Amino acid sequence: MNVLSAFQNDLFLSEEEKQTGFWVQDNLHIAHALSPLYASFQLPAMTYGTKQGFETLKLPIYQFVVKLADGKMYQQNIPFPGDVNDRLKEHQEAVKPLLPRLKPRLYEYVNEVFLPFYTEVKRNAERPLSLKEAEEKVKELHDFYKKAWQLHFEIVMPRSDLGMMLEELYGALTGDANTAYVYDLLEGVMNKSLETDQALWELTDTVKRSDPLKQAFTEQKSEEIEANLLGTAEGREFLKNLQSFLNEYGYRSANSHEFIDETWVENPLHALSIIAGYVRKDYDFKKNYEDVVKKREESYRDVLAKMPECEEKEQFKLFYGWTLDAWGLDEDHHFYIDAMLPATARLFLLNVGTLLADHQVIHQPQDIFHFYYDELLEVLKTRVASHELIVNRKQEFEENRHKKTPPAYGTPPQTGEDPLLERVFGKMGPPEVDETQKIFKGSAASRGVYTGVVKIISDPSQFSKLKQGDILVCETTAPAWTTLFSLAGAIVTNAGGILSHAGTVAREYKLPAVLGTKVAVDLLKDGDVVTVDGTNGVVTIEQQ
Repeated sequence: MNVLSAFQNDLFLSEEEKQTGFWVQDNLHIAHALSPLYASFQLPAMTYGTKQGFETLKLPIYQFVVKLADGKMYQQNIPFPGDVNDRLKEHQEAVKPLLPRLKPRLYEYVNEVFLPFYTEVKRNAERPLSLKEAEEKVKELHDFYKKAWQLHFEIVMPRSDLGMMLEELYGALTGDANTAYVYDLLEGVMNKSLETDQALWELTDTVKRSDPLKQAFTEQKSEEIEANLLGTAEGREFLKNLQSFLNEYGYRSANSHEFIDETWVENPLHALSIIAGYVRKDYDFKKNYEDVVKKREESYRDVLAKMPECEEKEQFKLFYGWTLDAWGLDEDHHFYIDAMLPATARLFLLNVGTLLADHQVIHQPQDIFHFYYDELLEVLKTRVASHELIVNRKQEFEENRHKKTPPAYGTPPQTGEDPLLERVFGKMGPPEVDETQKIFKGSAASRGVYTGVVKIISDPSQFSKLKQGDILVCETTAPAWTTLFSLAGAIVTNAGGILSHAGTVAREYKLPAVLGTKVAVDLLKDGDVVTVDGTNGVVTIEQQ
């Protein structure tokens, strides 16, 4: 039996904890197996960040404790130990001054805390480091991760308060039981994910207007596209513009929550392959976005016209203005924290990996991601060769990637439905499947009905499978997946609710979406024909 270090002992979920607590795998945010080094940074940061952030906001929950089992992240929610009603009053007082300026508050942190730190991390990624310097900078990064995730929760959580307050006022003023309709009134809000996609479409339009560029993009392989572009002056200018795009938007990877995946800024082939798919599609991003904004403004006017003139209506208008201003915050915080932090950290850690490879501790820089944090600090001190350890860890990581793990450990607490959690994570309880009628249900996240061919997408390496009009079926989506939304005809996921990434972006693209079905990926396969009813949250299997 292996004896774990104190650090790893805190990181891993023990057999006793599996029996005495209730631990849920969060397959909405981090469904994939984590590399040892990323888990060493992310999990302690979330445990620390929720405790500090929830106390700052006086939330009626103490913290999330997150631990590792078979490479997957499991979360336990620790309830607030005092009187919950008193705590709710404290929370309302704590967030009240924040609500009118949630977005400016985010950008104050971005400009004063995050971007300066990233500048320093990138500098350390590009300069030679001594072993002692590398050790110090790794420790600084680990400490910053904790600070970043405290701010992450302090930034994100109040936005949910606004949404629920808006829902409550809407229901009281209209009598509409479907209070989630207010989220249809928040479409057409520019955010960093849409901004990234808009910039990609602008590059695509440049290609479409140029015969030499179009010729370069007729190649099926991204590597050949780049070679063809390098062969002409116009192509070289295009690649220069692409690099400017990557310098601004390229700090992201296939799985935002990971160190091990190559980032866009490291390799233009990621963006080139997306543009190649866009070139083959007739789509006007600007017009479609303007149409969504126009429709949102019309819907808002219609809703106001149905409301009686009263003090509550004026309050609704005030809260709506605050919420509309803050609605892009979900994608924006992900861009600057969830994605950019690990992307810049990866580049620095690869530099440390190069240093360790030069000292023959590991064979190649990428091997560094298979150390746990405490092990990395140790080898930076001792320079002990770790080749056998890395081989074993790589094998373990591959096994974890394909291992079927339980969705939860322990006995769930007997608590009622939390409407906010349902909005984010989807409906609680077992999946709703009717085999006789060949239907299954989930959260009605984006209105409309669409019938099409299923494509199961497990990870970004399979993005090219999705053709125009196909129905995207997946576990969940992240901002890096937004590039698929202008190709898909509808969205179906296993995880997530109407306020998840998939729900928010599906509404922006006017795609019918049924989310949080729990079973879509298992029930369906490529080539199946289904009807997605995003208005009622029902998927009907037409042909298998």
